[in-house]
Amino acid sequence: MRKLIIALSFFFLAYADISYAQQSDEPIVIDHMKTEISGIPDSCIDTVQTVIKLHYAHTSHGGQLVTGLSYIESGDSKYSVARGDNVLPVEEGAFCIYDGQVSDTYISTYEYWETASGMDKTRAVLDANPEINISMWSWCAELDSYTQQQVQAYLDSITVLEGEYPSVTFVYMTGNAQSRYEAGYNRYLRNEEIRQYCLDNHKVLYDFADLDAWWYNPLSESWEQNTYDYGGTAVPVEHEQFNGSEAAHTTIESCIQKGGGAWWMAALIAGWDGPSSAEQTTWGRMKSIYKEGK
Repeated sequence: MRKLIIALSFFFLAYADISYAQQSDEPIVIDHMKTEISGIPDSCIDTVQTVIKLHYAHTSHGGQLVTGLSYIESGDSKYSVARGDNVLPVEEGAFCIYDGQVSDTYISTYEYWETASGMDKTRAVLDANPEINISMWSWCAELDSYTQQQVQAYLDSITVLEGEYPSVTFVYMTGNAQSRYEAGYNRYLRNEEIRQYCLDNHKVLYDFADLDAWWYNPLSESWEQNTYDYGGTAVPVEHEQFNGSEAAHTTIESCIQKGGGAWWMAALIAGWDGPSSAEQTTWGRMKSIYKEGK
């Protein structure tokens, strides 16, 4: 009965244009401060599960996000997620995701935005699944070596898709923050270009690199950022707490942080205003839903 009431409450929202990037005068930036899912009201979780249909094309590093969603669900079933293998699942009470990599299909730059054929593949998914209202693609390590011109080509391609599919919110992403030295510095510069573009043009940014570099220390009850010095610049790099190979080139803890960011992203796009200062919760409470060995 509760689900029926919620579904009826959001009937009109489900068929509304929620393409945030085309409608708002403010950007959405998903960073480490937008990961604690206990701060998202249950009604907003239900809205995501009723309204949001996500197309997620990703590389192996991008698997951190869906791995995190899976672990969050294992800790509390109200965060139910349904992933389809190159198909949009239909499951009541679940955050439905068209996942292009369930069968280990690596979605490269060439298969989403960097070539005409890749953009056609993206168009084919959206044309065949008009219910999809969010589309996003994740980097691997390309930004370690990409030039400013190549990043501009990424921004230009996503802009073209936005114009062709005005009812779809295209989420921009930064690249992972694992590399150090010159490659890490180049990645930092390219990520800064993407961030600035999203801020200037009121886009939705899933800041993967920021989520890599920050870790909440439950002992000090404070966030810690990991950086290294490169020619006088403090370059963010993956936090030592996340150095590991438990899943998708990192730790389960890092994946859960990414999954929390995905819930925030979907809830904000679906219309949630975010918590008030009085409603802010701490990352430590996330630990209660973390389960080993799923």
